[in-house]
Amino acid sequence: MRVLIISSQLNFRQQVQAACLGVTDENVSVRTAETMGQGLELAVQFEAEIIFIDLTRNVEAGMIAIKQLANVSNRLVVVSIDKLSTEFMTRSVRAGAREVLSQPVQEEEVHEILKKAGSLLNDQSSIQPARTGKAIMFFSSKGGVGKTTLATNLAVSLQNRLSGKQVALIDANTQAPNISPMLDLRPERWLRDAIAEYKRLDGELLSELMTVHPKSGLHVLAHSTDNPLGLDFSEDQLSKILLVSKGSFDWTIVDTFPLLSSLNLSMMDLCDEIFLVTEAVVPSLRSAKYNLEVLKKAGFNENKLRVIINRYSSFKGNVEPELVQETLAWPITAVIPYDMNATVAANHGEPVVLDYPNSKISYGVQKLTDVVLGVETNMNDFEESFLQKNFRIARQFLGM
Repeated sequence: MRVLIISSQLNFRQQVQAACLGVTDENVSVRTAETMGQGLELAVQFEAEIIFIDLTRNVEAGMIAIKQLANVSNRLVVVSIDKLSTEFMTRSVRAGAREVLSQPVQEEEVHEILKKAGSLLNDQSSIQPARTGKAIMFFSSKGGVGKTTLATNLAVSLQNRLSGKQVALIDANTQAPNISPMLDLRPERWLRDAIAEYKRLDGELLSELMTVHPKSGLHVLAHSTDNPLGLDFSEDQLSKILLVSKGSFDWTIVDTFPLLSSLNLSMMDLCDEIFLVTEAVVPSLRSAKYNLEVLKKAGFNENKLRVIINRYSSFKGNVEPELVQETLAWPITAVIPYDMNATVAANHGEPVVLDYPNSKISYGVQKLTDVVLGVETNMNDFEESFLQKNFRIARQFLGM
């Protein structure tokens, strides 16, 4: 019997684990996860048959997680919270939970649940559902390194590359959002509206709150300093928005505020990959090295956390990528070259991959797209010919 315990509370994990291992008439194997993201991933890897999930700190995001966890044959989901209520129990059951565990944890109650599970679960192997969509988060605790430019253009590149699939871009930079002007969008609904409606948020409502970029078809959940969130939004609310997006879109790209906060850490936990953006200059590298040290201690490894060098130029005296990798003691996933077209495109309110598809930075973004999709880059597809280069220069000179 494979048991998974998901809770941010150490006491809860220890109490349930001890109770499970105290069962003598069953062969019980137990795994634990501190966060929702770890739990969702471990449930697939471990093929958990019984999952105890504690929603004391993440009720709304937890309800989405229950639906995903319960969407497997031969699995029992047990929900728990520090303060039980009729409303909570009703919502949990509707989400897919089949048992409720009260707190503080009683060993006898855990044993009774395991006994019921033994009679409910059959001998068939659990059938894992298809994985939900993937999410990539762009982050740097130093502002001005170009993470919003990369997030926006990667999202557009993915949408253009993946015909028939949907890509979402979420502006979770709660203090200095720039995605909307970068795409020249005029949204009628904002991230603030999704926060306000988070209790009833589902895929259909989230799509209604998004603005579709007319040239690419990208779905954007925009944020604006003219429409502030206020100070009362929580990690649970943004986590639910991200989980709903992962369940509705094939890919979700998230831009963030440059601060290593608990809010950003909670979103990192739910993302499949984190792109840490830096420049090959000392202040940015010092910031990146600190970020890597903190995130490594938080449990993120090279499979999930990737370093991107942005705006790189190979002039004499600049720090070369090999030296950056040695300094950070972390592999470099991609090097995006410096290109003035990125500035011009941003001023036009156009993605540079659409405005200047044959530019150096567009080539760099396409290579990054290939890394994300796990395919090889065909350099001939993106090389700028002599005529193309001169046409581009003439176009810029004439203001076309």
